[in-house]
Amino acid sequence: MPRTEEFNRTNVLDKAILVFWKKGYNGTSMQDLVDATGLNRSSIYNSFGSKMALYHESLKKYQGDSGALFERVNEQHRNALERIGLLFIYVMEDIVGDSEKKGCMLINCFTEMGNQDGQLRDLLEGNQDRLIGIFDDLVQKGQMDGSIRNNEESQLLAHYLVNAFQGFRITGLSVQDPKTLKSIIQNILKTLT
Repeated sequence: MPRTEEFNRTNVLDKAILVFWKKGYNGTSMQDLVDATGLNRSSIYNSFGSKMALYHESLKKYQGDSGALFERVNEQHRNALERIGLLFIYVMEDIVGDSEKKGCMLINCFTEMGNQDGQLRDLLEGNQDRLIGIFDDLVQKGQMDGSIRNNEESQLLAHYLVNAFQGFRITGLSVQDPKTLKSIIQNILKTLT
């Protein structure tokens, strides 16, 4: 009879996320995961299957947790351009508060492992499609409320915004000056009007 898990899976995933986020997949050893989670190796293997399976599950949880940022923006009663600006401001606040310069775990994964594992690639491409959909929806709303220019297809502007959003996250690894980051945000928003 298989043993039941005697730990809080969410807490373990949160601890694994921090390790993978700081060190990347290749830089994280099983001993790092044992030390961070408090589980022994056999418990990790029995509960998650492998280091890669734990990484997959950690990325999915990180992705789900990151979705709260978009929900927070959508709760705002502002025009679409202002909501896009808020999204970048919230990310800027994360960047400025990230003393360890961890960046975005999904972007880190994409640059480290994006072409090495089919399941990871599917997860990352799904995240990319989700981001494009979120920005496309905001652009369409902005084109309807008049805050975003409508002389270009919303899908093309959404692709631009995803590129800008991900580039902004990467820039935040080396630039944490709020004045500089706000200037970048202002320039991104100018291209939409």
